[in-house]
Amino acid sequence: MQNSFNTKDHTPKRNDLEFNGSGKEFFGIWIVNILLTICTLGIYSAWAKVRTTNYFYGNTKLSGSSFSYTASPIAILKGRILAFILFIIYSFISQYSPEMGGLLILIVFFCSPYLIVRSLDFRFQNTEYRGLKFGFTGKFGEALKVFIGGYLLVAISLGVLFPWWEKMRKKFYVENIRFGNSQFNCNPALSIFYKTAGLIFIIIASYLVFIFLSIGAGGGELFILLIYPILGILAAFWFSRITNHVFASSNLGDIRFESELKTSELIGLWVVNLILLGITLGLATPWVMVRNARYRISKTAVLADDLDSFCSHEKNKVSSIAEEIGEAFDVDISI
Repeated sequence: MQNSFNTKDHTPKRNDLEFNGSGKEFFGIWIVNILLTICTLGIYSAWAKVRTTNYFYGNTKLSGSSFSYTASPIAILKGRILAFILFIIYSFISQYSPEMGGLLILIVFFCSPYLIVRSLDFRFQNTEYRGLKFGFTGKFGEALKVFIGGYLLVAISLGVLFPWWEKMRKKFYVENIRFGNSQFNCNPALSIFYKTAGLIFIIIASYLVFIFLSIGAGGGELFILLIYPILGILAAFWFSRITNHVFASSNLGDIRFESELKTSELIGLWVVNLILLGITLGLATPWVMVRNARYRISKTAVLADDLDSFCSHEKNKVSSIAEEIGEAFDVDISI
């Protein structure tokens, strides 16, 4: 029997995500986090991260239920202490031997796929929705090909392969996410990445030629300064278009996703955020974080006829297994 979700004339139920946080409320958490982090010489930063993440997860709701973050601050603290020790070792060695310092950077570069995988594993293993854990199944070998191999190919091709690399990274991130025992799937079209990148390249190249001609005619200084807002506009265009496409190309079984970010709205959001941060000398950071979260979440929807049944089915599948698949890495490595 064919699932009705897959018929052409069937439109699945739209479940919008909601964010109920407020800048004023989050400011209280944010300022306390900063003060305690300073007083404890950075030790409290692990607890600050958990409190902040819990606030945003707890205020994000899907079909009446919120998300939760279950990470232990001690695990995060371990990771930060380890990172601090490694930084001290690097600083000491590079001061007396720049060559050894360069070698350490190279080692960290090749180890970065492992750090990325462990960080994502930690983050998702500590994320829950309706009592069901997420997970990340990416492997070091796969990450090595995507992040190191892909990066080197982009460098060798002088950037021509960047859209391909961006597609591979997005695919790696999404396809390795697990919810319960179900795996996400992601099949973005490479043509969208190249069309978007091509349009951006044409605009930048045209503008640079325009600046060159303007300078040759005795002017152009103002147009040089305008390159920064133009790059911001193009960044908003890339982010909105690629994000919307990746969401539309992803699914979790019969559950699909939708993102409706708009370039003009993103530009307006970013401009107001910059103004707020500037006139308040950074004190508006909580409002900026809330504004960003509210906008992105409000533009995201889950398309599923019966989300409740899906979650119940996943709980039954998980509970039928003697031991949970995978365990959260006990040290959070920030990336």
